[in-house]
Order: sequence, then structure tokens, then C-alpha cells
Amino acid sequence: MTRNSVGKMMGINDSPATSIDQTVDLELHDMAHGGRALGRHEGMVVFVPFGIPGERVLARIYHKHKRYAEAEIIDIITPSQDRVIPKCPYFGVCGGCHYQHIRYDRQLEIKRHIVESLLSRIGGFRDIKVLPTIPSPREYYYRNSARFLCGQQGDLGFTDWRSNSFIKVDTCPIMDEKINEVLQHIQGHGLPGENVRVRYSRQKDELVIWPKLSVDLETGQQFHTQVLLGREFRVSATSFFQVNTLQAENLIRIALDELEPLEGKTVVDAYCGVGTFTRFIAERAELTIGIEESPSATADFRYNMQGLKAKLIEGRAEKELGRLPNNIDRLLLDPPRTGCEPEALETILELAPEKIVYVSCDPATLARDLKVLCSTGAYRLKKVQPVDMFPQTFHIETIASLELL
Repeated sequence: MTRNSVGKMMGINDSPATSIDQTVDLELHDMAHGGRALGRHEGMVVFVPFGIPGERVLARIYHKHKRYAEAEIIDIITPSQDRVIPKCPYFGVCGGCHYQHIRYDRQLEIKRHIVESLLSRIGGFRDIKVLPTIPSPREYYYRNSARFLCGQQGDLGFTDWRSNSFIKVDTCPIMDEKINEVLQHIQGHGLPGENVRVRYSRQKDELVIWPKLSVDLETGQQFHTQVLLGREFRVSATSFFQVNTLQAENLIRIALDELEPLEGKTVVDAYCGVGTFTRFIAERAELTIGIEESPSATADFRYNMQGLKAKLIEGRAEKELGRLPNNIDRLLLDPPRTGCEPEALETILELAPEKIVYVSCDPATLARDLKVLCSTGAYRLKKVQPVDMFPQTFHIETIASLELL
């Protein structure tokens, strides 16, 4: 996240920043969605990266907007008991992680609190208790996928959050150990202007290194096999798949529990991807309909659903939902970070399935969409469960369960 995106992340439309250089003493009292601690100076909210609520810090304000300011920590006067030493040598420069300086159990509570706060502030839900965040089985080395940027000399790395410039990296402690091993072989051999994606299946010990590179490893694989709850999924090099395999299994279990009973039901899995949820729903339901627009994902879906009562509709969920019959019993939504478009939400209200399970990777857009679904009185928000798919980062996966009134 760049410095100029802070207001956008918080939903604040404000004037351009004024560059200043002012040192202030701040008490940090909360954590904002986006990974920054909050303080106040002369009545103005100040966003401070790499702080922790409860700390007192000396900070330098470098950007001042009409309604908020941005600052960086110069010194920690009173450190939090939850502050720990980051594992990554690039932490604080690389834009991938935001919470490595925070003890893991506190990260989980912060994420629960953020979901609850956004549901209240954006969604208008005042009496919803958000359940404790389900911890990841692995706090580090959990990612089965990495997408490396390529520098001018073929170096591989990520982005400096402060300047958006390229930084070379030789290790990443949130990536699977195998991906770090691969990085040692392919470092310096990237193709300038192209990203390099490395994907790994721990259960099958299979790799995808894309695109094809001139290295001493096999590269350019078209797909690999991931395993969830004992079922195998073909995943193409360019198809989306959950990056935290072990935690994805918890996600599936919760979604299935909330959709039950499924026997004799017609279920729609919108934004179904390669069929991660569809596979398990189709084993229980009378009919399962997946909706997906990605060509690679739809090809994987067909392969993964062989022998099951599952139908695929290729196209944008926003359009295809409106073409469904009015006998839908269950609906699973797993949209991109931008959430559902207004026309999709309108159609869902018209379809009126008995149960909706909404899987979200952005609690702000989740809160916005739940407000639309519940504000008419058609649905009741029954359960909100954060699931930590992305330890050490501010990103939050959340499952919301709704029932028709």
C-alpha cells in the first residue's frame, strides 16, 4: 500500500496531501483497516504504520490532509508488550507484510476488532458479535503461491511500500520453504517486464514455475494438483486458488456447516473459480451451479467436477445471476476484493435463497454488501467468522452467514 492510498483504504475522500515535517508525541489507541495504528494530534487522526495500539511513540508527520495526517515512527517511547522482533529482514520496506512486529495472538484479536468495527461503521450493524478469529495452522511459511516482480536485470522481488520501487529479495518467510528454495535457483533469471509465479503443492510435491525460464529447474508447467480435505484439484498456472492450503480447509468446513442441510437442495456457487467449494457442495446437494468467467478456472472446474452433479455457467456473476431460475435454495458468494456489484445484490434479493454464505477477503466491502442485503429486512445476519488466511498481513478472510426472514 502506497502512502497516497491511505485515505482511499479508509473510505476518506480528501484533498491532496501537503508535505510537511513535524515531530509529535502520539498515543496510539486503535488499528485501522489497512495495517496502520491510529493516534490523534490536535484533534486530527494520524495514521502510523508499524505501531501497536497502546504504544506511545515519537513520530514525524510527513503528509497532512484536510481530515487526517500520515506519520512514521522515529522512536518508541512506551513499547507494547505485544511487540516482537520481525522474522523478515525486509519487513518495514517490503509492502507484503504489515504485522510481523505484533505477537500472533494479538494479530488475531486486532483482525476480529477491525471486522466488528467496519460492520458497525459501514454496515450499520450494532448488535453483531464477531467470533474470535480462527488462527492459521502456520504463522509463517504458509503461502503456496508467490508472484515475484522482475527488475531490469532479471532480479526477482517485491515492491517498496513507500515509493512503489522494486526491491530484490532472496527470502520470504511467509512463503512455503519450497518456494524459498526455488527462489534461490531462479533469482536473477527473470524476464524483465514479466511477473514470475511460483506455486507449490505440499501434499503432492508438485511445482508450477511460470513462465518458462532458462534455469536448471523445470519451468513453464501448465498446472499442478492441490489437495483439500482429501480431494484433488487441478489448478492451472493462472487460475486463482487459496494461498493458505491448511486454512482453506477450515474455510470449506465452516461454509459447508452454514449451508447445511444440502440434501435435495439447489445451490449456486458464484465466483466459483476452480471449484474449491463446489466440489464439496456437489457431493451433498441435488444440483450445484457454478458461475465463473476466468477461462483457465472454468477449464479447471470442468476437470475437477467430473462425475459430480455440477453445472457450470461461464460468464460474469453479476450478469449470470439474473438468468437463473427462481428456485435457488442456497447461495455461496466468494467475490474478489471489490465485493459484489450493485446489480448482483439486487438480483440476489429477487432470487431470495433461504441461506447465503458470503466469503470475503475485504471486511470493508463485506460490510457494504451485507448492509444492502439486510437493510430491506429480507435477511438476518446470523454469524460472522474471521479466518486468518494471511498471517503477518492486514488482510482478513471472513465468512458471513445470512438467513431469509
